Amino acid sequence: MSEPRDKMNNERGYTLTELLTSMAVVGLLMAAIFLTLHQGQAAYLFGAGRAEVQQNARIALDLMTSELRTGSQVSAATATSITFRFLDESSTLVTVQYSLNGTNLERNQTVPAPATAQPEVLIGGVSNLTFTYYDMNNVVTTTATSVRAVDIALTTQPEDTTLAPSAPGNQRAVVGGRVLLRNL
Repeated sequence: MSEPRDKMNNERGYTLTELLTSMAVVGLLMAAIFLTLHQGQAAYLFGAGRAEVQQNARIALDLMTSELRTGSQVSAATATSITFRFLDESSTLVTVQYSLNGTNLERNQTVPAPATAQPEVLIGGVSNLTFTYYDMNNVVTTTATSVRAVDIALTTQPEDTTLAPSAPGNQRAVVGGRVLLRNL
């Protein structure tokens, strides 16, 4: 009969100290895993935000520069907008204006009247758009008819305005370029 009693004495549970120690180790492991996942998510949001603003800026700059290169006349030139004319592929004289409206970069085609609604929003999330105009002597000018080259500076930000300023996805991109109007 003494044998079952000895088995009972050998089946003791965990002490409170052992349970607390194991909980502390598990807690540290969980904290390390959480920190790693959090850093991975922050890196992803940073990269995705950076890609978004850079892509938007490049698309807008490419479209503006390609149309401006074919320009035949600048009819209005301000620091934040430009209106110019160019011949399209069917030799039709087209009048276009690029301007900033809030945080939207807009393209407004007035002649010939397009089938789509005008102005057309090219990209959103633009925080700054600046045009600088140069004459044939490469001197800054404000006279639209003497414009031969245009510097474009474009700063983009995320289109999602709910992002906190310190959020990893809240990025900025600055692009710029000089366009020589070829058809003048």
